[in-house]
Amino acid sequence: MNPRFVLKNMSIAFLAQGISLLMGVIQSLLIPKLLGVEQYGYWQLFIFYTGYVGFFHLGLNDGVYLLNGGKSRNEIDKKLIFSEFIVSIAFQSIVAAAVIVFACLSGFGFARVFVLVCTAVYMVVQNAASYVMYVLQAMNETKLSSYSTIVERGAFLGPLVILLVTRTRAFEPYVFAYIFSSVIQLLYCFYQVREFPNAGFQGWRTSIGEGVESVRVGSKLMIANIASSLIVGVCRFAIDGKWGIKIFGQLSFALSLLTLYTAFISQASMVLFPSLKQSRDSEIKAFFKHARDTLSLVFPIVYALYFPIVWLLLLWLPQYAKSMSFFVFILPICVFDSKMDITCTTMFKVMRKESMLLRVNILTVIGSAAGVFFGTYILQSVYFSICAAVVAIICRSLYSERYMSKLLDVSDSSMALAEIILTLLFIVLTETLSSGWAFFTYCLAYCLYLYLYRSRLGEIVHLLKRI
Repeated sequence: MNPRFVLKNMSIAFLAQGISLLMGVIQSLLIPKLLGVEQYGYWQLFIFYTGYVGFFHLGLNDGVYLLNGGKSRNEIDKKLIFSEFIVSIAFQSIVAAAVIVFACLSGFGFARVFVLVCTAVYMVVQNAASYVMYVLQAMNETKLSSYSTIVERGAFLGPLVILLVTRTRAFEPYVFAYIFSSVIQLLYCFYQVREFPNAGFQGWRTSIGEGVESVRVGSKLMIANIASSLIVGVCRFAIDGKWGIKIFGQLSFALSLLTLYTAFISQASMVLFPSLKQSRDSEIKAFFKHARDTLSLVFPIVYALYFPIVWLLLLWLPQYAKSMSFFVFILPICVFDSKMDITCTTMFKVMRKESMLLRVNILTVIGSAAGVFFGTYILQSVYFSICAAVVAIICRSLYSERYMSKLLDVSDSSMALAEIILTLLFIVLTETLSSGWAFFTYCLAYCLYLYLYRSRLGEIVHLLKRI
């Protein structure tokens, strides 16, 4: 693995996601300011549903990604890739038509029917763009995949500015703008592989057979990814069903802020996979150890950033004060879910342990669902339900880290316990002290944490300087 090449691709990925992050901040701060709580709730319901459209490619995209990871553009079978793309589009168009018919006959209110219909349309477009992005990533052309994100965000910016300037207070035009940006992204992605259709189509029977094989390989990873999003998703479903669209919108606002961060961090995983697939075992082992310890030292600083961020948000959106009370309890997701994504999930894919990743995520969803059900319908507490999902995420991260350490024959990290203590300390301080004192006390605790692990911190800094 060439560290400089990886860092170059990662810098482009972070640039792309940085633009996406900026757009997300604009989206998160300005859209709720205009729409109001109920209309914003429906906008968030659409965003929530779009997070699960990846389920409907049945793992085909993931299978293509895993089977072709590390192959160059000259080595990859272009005819096969294009043929599977056609099969995927045909299948998802049928699914989308079925969803639209169901929505129109369901008897739901207009807003929910509109959300379902638009989600079905978005599914076909976005999964097609995602397929090509996965192909680019598999060929280690991650910068082109990153550029597609910039194109998509830029295409959304234009209509968004118009809607904000005209002070549009209905959520439907924002949904149309979101779909439009995905169409532009698909066109850009397809242009980047424009020579693939020239290879021809290998026939429906052969293409469907190859597609089924890709689904067989990728379905485990796809279901694992869906299960990962359902850890918090079951909580959102339960809250929408029990307390309605307003509480759902307030929780979704808090979660949308975290999603911006986790999506930014996930770009590292995208870049690392094809490079690690081409690496020696010793390099993979060294990467895991250094990445695990680096993230353990750096990520807890997120808790300190909570205080100035919340202060600014409440100045701008005082009607979302309830969201900030949720924010305290879901912030650990930033630390533990991001660590899981970069180190463990990436390594599960590199080591071809998709089955294990699937088992871990499904068991985590079951644990989360049990806690959420108990909190929602027995205790009738929103906060307990949220904490149940967050605890499940923390346990998943700790278990996966320990499992991967054993698999790679790497010594366990002693920082895990310290991270848990810092997390609990942050929540206790935030709930019992004023913001100023809580911020000051946590910063002291974090500095003590860095001092205790100063030798490992010095090693990592030296390694980064050498790279």
